[in-house]
Amino acid sequence: MARAHNSSRGFTLMELMISAAIGSVLIVMAADLFSRAMKASWITSQKSELQQDFRAASNILQRDISMAGAGSLGQQGLSTSSVGLPASTGTLPVYPCSGLTTCNYINGAPVAYPTASGAPTVPFLYSIIPGPNLGITINAAQGATDIITIVSADVSLALNCYTSSINAAGTVVTFQLPSPLPSTCILPTGVAAPQALNAAVIGLQQGDLILWGTNAVGVVTSVVTTCAPTGTNTACYTVDFAATDPGHINQPGAVTGSLKQFVGSGAPASTAIPVSAVRLLAVTYYLAIPPATGLPTLMRLQSGRAPAPVAENVVYLKFSYDVYDAGVVDANQSSMPAGTNPGMITKVNILHMSMRSQQAKYQGIGYQGLDLQTSIAARNLTSQQEYPISGSSY
Repeated sequence: MARAHNSSRGFTLMELMISAAIGSVLIVMAADLFSRAMKASWITSQKSELQQDFRAASNILQRDISMAGAGSLGQQGLSTSSVGLPASTGTLPVYPCSGLTTCNYINGAPVAYPTASGAPTVPFLYSIIPGPNLGITINAAQGATDIITIVSADVSLALNCYTSSINAAGTVVTFQLPSPLPSTCILPTGVAAPQALNAAVIGLQQGDLILWGTNAVGVVTSVVTTCAPTGTNTACYTVDFAATDPGHINQPGAVTGSLKQFVGSGAPASTAIPVSAVRLLAVTYYLAIPPATGLPTLMRLQSGRAPAPVAENVVYLKFSYDVYDAGVVDANQSSMPAGTNPGMITKVNILHMSMRSQQAKYQGIGYQGLDLQTSIAARNLTSQQEYPISGSSY
């Protein structure tokens, strides 16, 4: 039987080379497609993470800014320039401060409260305090970042249910809970009775900012202690407001703005304070680079509590403000137009809140970035004029 001579013949060298070349091209194409897919996946994941961080940070910012002047502050005048802080001793109050040790969170130095053009040595506490170019510089080409402070009444603590009296030195306040409760007592939703002032979470803490009436402010400087109630009172607490707070709010020697104004000449050991008290929430937002992470971080500092990180890798922060013009020439920070003051702010514009991705590079791809721009109405500060006039934005 005849046998085919080519039945056991193999591939020629040319055929092997062509096959190898085609295989190499397919492998390179597959690798390139895989690399592109991985890059797209990395970019998508970084963008998604950035959007989530942005959403979380912006929600917190919007919540606090929209609450500026909330609570009883509209009635107590905090949204105007009528709340003067003590300064007649020659020591200006500064912010932002935490606890009893430091104010040096912004560029390593404290920031002075804005003063009035008619009284350049008198600082004022406003519901919104702008801080243009007072933050750290992360990118030299962009320049210094901004800070912002928002003040509102803390309605979660029924401090207005208590009566208060002050010692002759103006440094110790005694709070008592009367029975029946006074007409000023407004309980928070879902709370059946005024809370104890020494409660671990909701009670007064060191560093808390307390406002009486319209122009007496103090900072708690020690742990709240109990005392024996007098008369028909059902609870009693002693709170120190010593002149040791780092923000220099407690100034017993000041003529105005301090608790000492309630103590007359030759006053007895304890003098009743004729107005109710409210705890203020003073929240400052700023950028910092914590040593633990080395990353630029948006920080939130509330009254005398420790600062808390809001979002990492925030590299730029800038604000502008809309104000109404009532023809008043008053307190000015250097960036505010003539005739306006922080008490006239109606809207906060976040010009830039720039954030970059967590990872710097992946296969030649640099940082991914997003920039937030939005406006937030200070809804509690717009009663005098609904819309800011043209030319009053800065």
